[in-house]
Parts: sequence; structure tokens; C-alpha cells
Amino acid sequence: MKQLETISQKTSGKVNQTKVYLVNHTHWDREWYFSHQDSLVLSDLLFTDVIDELEKHSEVSFTLDGQLSILDDYLTLYPEKISTIRKLVNEKRLLIGPWFTQPDALHTQGESLLRNGIIGKLMAKKYGPVMDIGYLPDTFGFNCQMPLIISELGIKSFVFWRGIDPAKTKSLYFNWYGLANDRHVTAINMPQGYGTGMLLAPNKGYVAKKLDPAVDFIKKFLPDNFSKVLIPTGNDQMAIIHDFSKKITQINQIGKYEYQTSSFSQFVDQVKKCDLPDYSGELLDPVFSRIHRTCGSSRMPLKLAILRLENKLLYQVEPLFVVGQTCGINLSNNLLIEAWKKVLESQAHDSLAGSINDEVAEDIQHRIKEGNELADGIINTIQRLLALKLHLKSNQVLLINPALKENEGYHKIKVFTSDQYVEFENTDETVLLKQKYIKSRSDILLQSSDGNHYVTEPGYFCSEYLIKKILPPLSYQILNFHEAKQVDKLSITNTSSENAISSNNITLKFEDETVSLVIGNYTITDFLYLEDQENDGDTYDYSPLANSKVLKLHFNQANVTKTKHGLQQMELLGDAILAYDLEQPKKKKTGKLAYQLIITLDAQENITLKVKVNNQIKDHRLRLVVKTGINNNLAVSSVPYGFNKHVPQKEKNWQNKYSEKPVNVWPLDNNVSLSDESKTFTVYSTDVKEFEQDEQKLKFTLLATTSQLGKPNLLNRPGRASGDTTNVGHPLIPTPQAEYLGKHEYNFDIRIYKCFDSKKIANQSYLLKSSALAYQLQDLNLFANRLDNKLQDDLLPQTDLPKELSLFNEKTDLCVSACYPDYFDADAMIVRLFNPTKKKIAYRIPNNAEVVNACDQSQDYLGSVESFDLISLKIKK
Repeated sequence: MKQLETISQKTSGKVNQTKVYLVNHTHWDREWYFSHQDSLVLSDLLFTDVIDELEKHSEVSFTLDGQLSILDDYLTLYPEKISTIRKLVNEKRLLIGPWFTQPDALHTQGESLLRNGIIGKLMAKKYGPVMDIGYLPDTFGFNCQMPLIISELGIKSFVFWRGIDPAKTKSLYFNWYGLANDRHVTAINMPQGYGTGMLLAPNKGYVAKKLDPAVDFIKKFLPDNFSKVLIPTGNDQMAIIHDFSKKITQINQIGKYEYQTSSFSQFVDQVKKCDLPDYSGELLDPVFSRIHRTCGSSRMPLKLAILRLENKLLYQVEPLFVVGQTCGINLSNNLLIEAWKKVLESQAHDSLAGSINDEVAEDIQHRIKEGNELADGIINTIQRLLALKLHLKSNQVLLINPALKENEGYHKIKVFTSDQYVEFENTDETVLLKQKYIKSRSDILLQSSDGNHYVTEPGYFCSEYLIKKILPPLSYQILNFHEAKQVDKLSITNTSSENAISSNNITLKFEDETVSLVIGNYTITDFLYLEDQENDGDTYDYSPLANSKVLKLHFNQANVTKTKHGLQQMELLGDAILAYDLEQPKKKKTGKLAYQLIITLDAQENITLKVKVNNQIKDHRLRLVVKTGINNNLAVSSVPYGFNKHVPQKEKNWQNKYSEKPVNVWPLDNNVSLSDESKTFTVYSTDVKEFEQDEQKLKFTLLATTSQLGKPNLLNRPGRASGDTTNVGHPLIPTPQAEYLGKHEYNFDIRIYKCFDSKKIANQSYLLKSSALAYQLQDLNLFANRLDNKLQDDLLPQTDLPKELSLFNEKTDLCVSACYPDYFDADAMIVRLFNPTKKKIAYRIPNNAEVVNACDQSQDYLGSVESFDLISLKIKK
């Protein structure tokens, strides 16, 4: 472990006054370089042994890693043990929860972390109370709003290992504040990890060489005369330590400190009595342990699959569920919970980080497929039943805005029609994006009440349109369309030399293989490009190859298309022939990296990017670069319910302090901005999870491919391999699937504002994620949605609904975070709002609402929401 030069070496003081709290526990990776099924087999013996040992020794407790999912899994093997487990949990000897799974906390959205705690508490009801600790012993660092998230779950303390710099926190035990200064948790760090006291043995060799020195080390980073020290005694998939109390009694006859059996909760209770320093900020420093700051791009396509399902649940399925329940479509909340479990199981810290073997990656991909099927089935069911209740005709579309904000942007609509072109009524703009003709078929079986008939099925058109229309908050409306002779399309411009698109004060032009952005009289050359570099890293980290150079990738072709109403696109194409992998420069084998950038510009100067890549090379990192023209080294990026500033670090002799290089790569929650006195550039994306600022440039990692789980002696991470792969008896683990050969796609949005406006940026981010939903009740293709041909017309009473409905018309300066059915109360819904500004905002709660926390516990409310804080409203239906 690295020691800080900034904290002086201290003697142990009065040794006999120091009390050491030993905690019997296991850390249970649900999957890693072994599968969930492997863990289930292990739990059969290990968890049974835990229960047997606890029943024999009533004075002992055991912490089951703070996650409910592994106990639920075990119960499928031994359902008859539920009463014994319930007894041990209620006696606070088997300590469980509060999480459903042990989550990654950097690349998971704040709302998903709350769902993890919510579902953990729901699943714990059959057992008893959960730990009152946000216990995350192995997660790879934490954003600065974790105290807010943990406290919103009704939890007041936090136990962790990675990310601390005690020179900043002033102690290993401290009060950790979020950006909202009224919220904090008592934070307890385990600087040597959750396995500090593993293999506990009551002999002189163990106590003198391992246990006492561990306490000595911890005391160096505590305030003078602090007399309480935590030592966890478990490790990965480790069984309960037998005869725990007896061994501690024997250790006390040998060691120089006073040791006692304890639990994390008991230790926290003792520390809370002490005067602790305060700290506000993120925990992302690799001082005592590795953080893997670049794991945000490991197994990027898998991350995107998880993220896209996460967004679908948060910003479409949950609010649609509320609309459906309001309209008498009462699907079970448990359907949503089952879909969420697929996400949460995939957001466990190793799983989402990408530090897993290929077999586990396949398991996760299948899990996400199942989650999408659940989510799409819920959407399909509610949309169709709403359409039936509204008596929709085939020339009508049900358009639903799942956002609790007015949406005045573009919306995609797919329709099946006999007519080639249609025009939508009462819209500002209609653009045909793509179309396919389905040919007529003969001898097609038609089953009816008077028997079977063979008929000729006519041909039809499947078309995707883009329409512009203002949608009220959390609403539905019916959109009519009729046949049209022609329709607006993106058409190629008259002259091939016209490689530019413009809107008001903005022009994007392509010349000499580069893209330039012109804002008034100011030009930014090389506004957008890709760069590539060899990757000598593994599934934990990107690390450059020694003496390798960054390659700037050029575009060699441009195509411009425009509509009549001002929507314009520039398609840029390019490719590069590069070394096939790290071994091939000597062998002269090459591969092709083809790339496409589609830039869309609308009449409101909104820039949308779609990056398409066909990757046929290995061991490299590919990034999109956005040059802002702004000279400011202070990037401001979104974090859950707020914004955080990142100043680039320059550590010349980083090896003296850190366990890995503290690279200036930061998690991307949703957006990042650079500002000067006249403008702000904001880049939005939910398709990448990390960024780096390089002077005027913002760099976003699209791919970081590798063929190894863990490798030793990397340039940015010297020494042992992460992932245990250089431990005795543990071979290296190849991960050929992590090379991700094939096609990939990423989406970005860019806005140029006059100044940094946190509220405007937060609202825009929310709307970009809350895409409108469209549904057509038609019989040309009953498999356009999987359940259309099974959802019968008479499933619900045909009560009439209003032709238009908007469920949230509250005018507020707060931003929206979530809207979902109350998981604790079937007769209520939850709306969560937040304040992303530096000043508190007054807010009058609706008459039918009460303020609760995420777990439905009533909260005091003084009439305003503090800076970077949130408010959860429980609204009765």
C-alpha cells in the first residue's frame, strides 16, 4: 500500500486504549471471472455453513456483503430455511442489504442507484430489517453525490474501500457531504480493503506480522488519540470464520491492542460519537487501491446495452406505467421490478465495469435481452390497450410524451400504410426518414368465425417519419394522418461542391479532410474528428503502448442532404488501414477501421451527431474529439442531481503516491460543458461513459478493446495484474470477445449557449433521454410489436378515455429526475424533482402530494429545495 508523505508518521500512542472492532463477513462477487451459476453452487455450502455457525454461537454476527440478491438466490435452493434466516436477521446476527446488488457507482445513474436500494428493501421484507449502511466495499470509486443518494434511501452511514485520499478527507473516518450541504453520511474507509484481517488466526506469527501492523497502519491516518479502529476479516467468497469469539479471546492474550467481535453497524455507532472532520467531493483517488478510472470504456458495447435498457426503464417505461394506471391499465409493479432486476444484476461493480470474462459477458448480454423483452412488452401492452380504449383508427397514431416537461422537439413515428406517402395533421414539420415496401402475398390463411379462407394479402409501406410538434408534459394525444402525393425528405443538394450546412448563426463545412464550425465571424477548425491509439491495457484499464503515438483519423468524403424546412445533414466517411493487433506491426498484418459521422443541424441550431464504426482491428482505443475553441481548463460535467468541476491533474512523480496513474479521465453521467465569457459548449450523450479534457478539446472514448482480463506491468498501472491473474496458480484469462470486432453506433448532441445555465442543461438532458412513444393500431403487420397479435381487443372494459390527457401541469423551476409508480404503495406515484443550481429554490408541493424519501418514509419539508438537492413527492392517484 502507498503511504502519504503529507501525513506524518505517528506512533500508536497509548496502545491499551485503542479498541479494534473485528467484523466477520464475506465479499460475494455475484459474477466476475466466474459466473453467477458458479456463485450459486458456492453459496450452497458457504451460506449453509454461515447459518449453522450462527445458530451455534449466539454472540456472533455475520455480514452477507450488503446485497439481497445473493440471499434470494440461496433461498431458491433452501426455501425451508426462510424461518431460520428471518430469525437471524431480526436478531441482527445475519446482516443483510441494503442493496439488491453491489452496484458500480460511477457509470450508473443516480436513479438506478435509488432503484437498487428500493428493490433491496422490497426484497428484504420477507427476511427483516436491512443494514443501515450504504455498504460498498469493492466499488471502483464514487461520485460526489453519493451522500445525497445514500441519505435519500434513509441511510446515514457509508463503508467503503476504494477512492480515498486521506490528505483531502483528513481522516479515514469522516462526515461526507454531497454537493447539498444539508445532506451527509458518516463515512468509514477500509484503507487495506475488506480482506484486512482475512485468515484470522490466534497465533503470534499472524498477530505480530499481520493483525497488529494492520492496526498500526490505519492509526497513521486517523486523528491523534482516536481510539477506534475497524478491521474486516473476510474476503472474496470466503466462508464464515468459525469460533470467532474464542479466537478473539486468544488474540487478546497475544496482541498489543484490545480486539473485540463487532459488526459494521456497531462500529459506525461508536464512531458517530466522535468529532469527525467534514469532507465534500468525489472519492476517485488511487492512493491505497486502484480505481480503474478508464474502466468506463472497457467492454463499451456491453455497457451501452445495459445503459440503453436503464434509460428505457427510467424515461419511457416507468412514466408510461403511470399513464397506464391512471387510465385503468393495471399491470403489476412486479413486472417493472423483474425488468429492473435484469439491469441491477448487470450493474454489479465488476459486471458494469467490464472486468469479467467472456462467458460472463455473454450471460449479461442475454440478461439485457430478457430485460428489453420485458420493457418492450410493457410498452406494447399499455400502448395497445390505450389505443383500444381510445378507439384508434388505422390512420391515427397515439403519441405519448413520457417526460414531465413540455417537449417541442422532433419525434419519430413508424406507420404501416397502403399509401406510399402520408402527411400528419397539426404538426410543424413532417420528414420521411426511410421507407420499405412489403410485397403482396397470395394464398394467405385468414381464420374467421365462418371458417378458414385463403386470400391475397395486399402490399404495404413501412415508413419512418420525423415530425415536429409540441407535446404537453406526461401526456398522450391522437395524431391524424392522410394520404399525400409528395412528402419532404432529406435530399441531396444540387452541387457536389456544396459541403456545408447552415442555420442562422452557425455553419458547418467540410474541406481539406476536416470539419470546421463557423459561429458568426469565429471559426473553429478541426471541430470534429476521431483519434486512435494502441491499447496495451486490459478489461480494467486502458494503458498506452510504450512510445505509441495518437493517430488523427481524417474523413475523405462528404454528402450533404437538406429538407425544405431547414433540417440538414452532412455525412462524412473515412477509413484507415492500421496494425491488426499489438503483435502485428512486426508481421505486417493490417486491418481496416471504417467510420462514418452523420451531423444533423436543425433550424434552432441544434447539432446532433451519429458516429458509426466498423471495427476490424484489435487492441486500440478510439475516441471522438470535439474541439470547442474555448480556453478554459475547468470542464463542468453532470453528476446525479447536480454538476461537478474537474481540474486536470499533473502528477510528475505519481508512482510515489498512487497505486496507478491518476489519469484525467472522468465519468460522464450525461453531459459536459466548457465555457468562456461569451459562450458555453455542452456535449450530451448517454452512449459514452467517460471523457477527457485536453485544453480546448473534449475527448469521448468510443472503444477500448483488449484480449486479456488482467495484465501486469502496464505503463499506467505497474506491478501485479488486476483480476488476480498473476496470483499463484491463477493463469491469465484471454478475453477475445472484448476486442469487439464489428459495427458500433454512438449518439451525441451539441448545444452552444450564451452562458452556462445549469437548469437549462439539466432540462435539455432529461428531454433528450425522454423520447416520445408512438403507436398505430393497424392490421397490416401484427408482428410490428411482438404482443400485438396476442393482445385481444376485449381484455379490458371499453370505458371511454379523453382524446387528450396531460397528467403533470405543475409550473416549477425545479428539474425532473423521475416519475414512476410507487413501489411501496400501489395507490400512489412518485415524482422526483431536483435543484441543479447554486441557490435554493422555493417550491410549493401539490395539494395531493406529500414529501417522502426514496423508500416512502415521510420527510419534513420547509418550503424550498436546497442547492444540488432533490425532493421526492408521493402523489395519490
